[in-house]
Amino acid sequence: MKILILETRKLSYNSSSVFLSEISDILRRHGVDVTHCIIDNPEKDSLLLESFIGQTFDAVFDINSILPLAECDYGKYPDCIDAPFINFIVDHPMHVHKYLDARLKRYYVICIDKYHKEYIDKYYPHIIKTAAIPLGGIKSDGADGSYAQFQKRQYGIFFPATYTPPSYYRQVMEESNAGYLKQAEQILHEILEGSDLPLHDIYKKINSWQDKRFAARMYKARFIDRYIRDYIRDEVVDTLLAEGFNLHVAGARWNMYNGSSKDRLVIHEECSYAELPVMMSKAKAVLNVQPLFTEAAHDRIFNAMLNGAAVITDTCSYIGKNYKDNMLFYNKSHLKESIGLLKDTLNNTQKLYNMASGLKAAACNETWEDRCRRIMEFVTDINR
Repeated sequence: MKILILETRKLSYNSSSVFLSEISDILRRHGVDVTHCIIDNPEKDSLLLESFIGQTFDAVFDINSILPLAECDYGKYPDCIDAPFINFIVDHPMHVHKYLDARLKRYYVICIDKYHKEYIDKYYPHIIKTAAIPLGGIKSDGADGSYAQFQKRQYGIFFPATYTPPSYYRQVMEESNAGYLKQAEQILHEILEGSDLPLHDIYKKINSWQDKRFAARMYKARFIDRYIRDYIRDEVVDTLLAEGFNLHVAGARWNMYNGSSKDRLVIHEECSYAELPVMMSKAKAVLNVQPLFTEAAHDRIFNAMLNGAAVITDTCSYIGKNYKDNMLFYNKSHLKESIGLLKDTLNNTQKLYNMASGLKAAACNETWEDRCRRIMEFVTDINR
């Protein structure tokens, strides 16, 4: 098998670079011939891209790629390479609409949530085949499994995430289209009332748009997703701190947090994604706030599992199916009450260790090794 990875994006904290490095290394260990190139700018790096024109590969691969819109003298770059082009979408498809909407001759997509797959299948019928494969976790070298070491972990609760005040996207929507803000509040109300529908299905429920233009309209309204994510994240952090817990955070803009219990927020220096597994190996518990995915779990859960930490999270169908007895769940609709119910466990190191140990034992199913096996199966399938 021969794979060309053309890395065109640097996502938050260089996460996409870490993912692609993991994929490259694992595929090579399995005997795959991998060429991995970083494309900072398709125009400036045109000579490098043009060197692959006419070459044959089993797949060209990228994460949230901008290549579907990049052109050379002979057409779009992916069409000038003799290979299927696989775009691995690691966010809701609405955020990369213009790249998914590009018409390529051999366009394939891997996404991380089965409802994202259904969305792409419905609204981008020119994409030949899709698959849902979640992101994998990464284990640090320092993830010791003993209770003695667990007791010495420095962080009670650790939350690796970016902070954006909900007021930011609220203002963005007010200035661009006040109707979006009204819709955002409607969708947020549905979510807090317990709806388990994907975001796009709730959005469709409150509008009367035709399918033909729906994906384009979702792209224009994408700040609704950001606003709701930030609102829920802010509320979860507010509640944990108000309930008396110290919360260690690492990520951008936490200095902007101004909640009433901010004295319990311990802000660490912003770090790269590659450093997060080590930080998680120093935590007794990792907080997760799901993005608005109703099926797939966020990768911080898998990183926490592999690094021996307990997990505090809201749920999704994947977590509910596989880990409902091994995680600490809060309810977005009843934050104070549900987090209050977790106090006994969160204040008991032995109980946290037992939960963390159970998750770590199951984490072999949530590695990049597993994800690469599934990626190779997908590549084999589309080349039949």
